[in-house]
Amino acid sequence: MAHKFQVRRCIALGLAVVAAALCLLAGQPRDAWAQQLPAAVIAVVDVQYILQEAAASKNIQKQLDAQRQTYQSEISKQEEKLRAVEQELNRHRSDLSTEDFGQKRREFEQQVADVQRTVQARKRVLDQAFNESMSKVRDTVLQIVTEVAGEQKATLVLAKQQVVLAEKSLDLTPAVLDRVNTKLPMVTVTVPKS
Repeated sequence: MAHKFQVRRCIALGLAVVAAALCLLAGQPRDAWAQQLPAAVIAVVDVQYILQEAAASKNIQKQLDAQRQTYQSEISKQEEKLRAVEQELNRHRSDLSTEDFGQKRREFEQQVADVQRTVQARKRVLDQAFNESMSKVRDTVLQIVTEVAGEQKATLVLAKQQVVLAEKSLDLTPAVLDRVNTKLPMVTVTVPKS
């Protein structure tokens, strides 16, 4: 009930704002209102492409792949040890009492769970390192888009994914990518030791 009241109140407030704006505009001739608005200069940027193709992004991926390879090597060794422990456990199954076998099995399962937790923790660490590193690239892209748009006197910059058709001269992507590569050729990925 309270939710419906809040929704109605928001709608009423929105309608009041629109009505007030219309009242203000109604008193002015249409041409006078249009003259108050600056002429729109539109530009387009493919941010996804820049984030994918920037030298820093590729360098981040290369660093993370190397760390992932190191982690995978360590995990493979732990998995080999677990397989050996499991084989040894199965070999001695008939020699152990049910209680002893159950105890050894629980210990083995705990070791497996520990390795799984390690894998998950490392995945989180790599994801966090990726996000932090790419945040630096995103910030630089935004800063350079702002600079290039200012130089081109663009008053509106749209993401290329949101545009159906645009004149090639409106596309700032190549200029932005070149500057991003110059300003931020690489980002050092910081992966906490685990």
